Amino acid sequence: MKDKDGPKEKNAAGTVPEADDDKLNIKYQDREYNESYKKWRRENKDSLGFFFVEKPDRLTYRDGVGFINDHPEIHEERSIRRAINILGGILLFRVLFDIFTTYILTYLLEKTGADIRYDLFDKKFYGDETLIINLQFIMNIMAMIIPVGFLAGYLHMPLNVMLPMKINNKPMFAFSVPFMLLICGVCSSMSMIYEHILSALNIDTSRTLFFPDDAKGMIFMAAANIIIIPAISELCTRGVILQFTRQFGDGIAIIITSLITSAMCYDITQFCFIFIASVAIGYFTIRTGSVITAVVMRITMNFFSYLLYYFDYIRDSDIFIMIVVFAAIIIGFVSTVMFFYRHSESFGMKITSRYMTYEKKMLAFFTSAPIIIWMTLDFIVTLMNIRFL
Repeated sequence: MKDKDGPKEKNAAGTVPEADDDKLNIKYQDREYNESYKKWRRENKDSLGFFFVEKPDRLTYRDGVGFINDHPEIHEERSIRRAINILGGILLFRVLFDIFTTYILTYLLEKTGADIRYDLFDKKFYGDETLIINLQFIMNIMAMIIPVGFLAGYLHMPLNVMLPMKINNKPMFAFSVPFMLLICGVCSSMSMIYEHILSALNIDTSRTLFFPDDAKGMIFMAAANIIIIPAISELCTRGVILQFTRQFGDGIAIIITSLITSAMCYDITQFCFIFIASVAIGYFTIRTGSVITAVVMRITMNFFSYLLYYFDYIRDSDIFIMIVVFAAIIIGFVSTVMFFYRHSESFGMKITSRYMTYEKKMLAFFTSAPIIIWMTLDFIVTLMNIRFL
């Protein structure tokens, strides 16, 4: 089909040069995503926006400035520092909200006569099961939606950019669940070494999860913690935050969202596992072009974790734990071999560092004042959640 404007003039290399409009395309996303992305970026006059064009003879784009080629690394540093400061602000709200709901709100409810109490030594809630279930469910959702909703509103990000749904790499999507099972199985096997290190420091590595006695309450808690809350969490992190930060590079976006996800669990015994799993989720999300991949992988991870918890602390059956872990590794390993044999070209992803190196970007992240305050409070809450032997 011929172009209605006539044939395009080729350059010296014999290829049709990209128009300025095409330079802003995001890799691995569909046309609808890219059209909405470019429209949003052109209408947005905030200096948060930055876009890198790979070839040095091409221009780089920055919101509020337009296409530039003079000292683009300076523009990238200004944009990323401002973006990180805003991101640190919403993370700071999140940790303060968690502190308020866990310690202050629970104390106030107890003083007003409500049957609820949080034990600082056991790290558990005690009291009316219905009240505890509803409070935890509502507060967990609010803690995610409020700050991320503010970020999305501030950015005026289109919905299909904020939450891309179309799966552009179906073989990779089909491989996502077996690969997550492989990660869960391997990490569970390796966790014994990590647990021994923590036990040497007199840290209790056993998990303390609240499970109601009645069947209806247990079903609701399982649905909330395995499906609902993880799904909302992924829509916020691998949706809004990942799509916002990938303008500075897909690699840095994956690392930042993985650090955030693992830090916000406030659990030193689970930090390494969650970080590794989050890196995989971020990679698969970008490579498939859909946040649905993140939701499916996170649900798989949480289902595996709760299944192990059930057999370990409810049924006290080490044999079933070994069977589950072994089955996950076998399924994941066989699926990995089959995937790379049939669809190896679907897995790879080119990750560039843009103008700033990864070291400088991570330095900008860790030296941001809001991020420093957030990490300090997050570290304090994590220490408060440690149970000693």
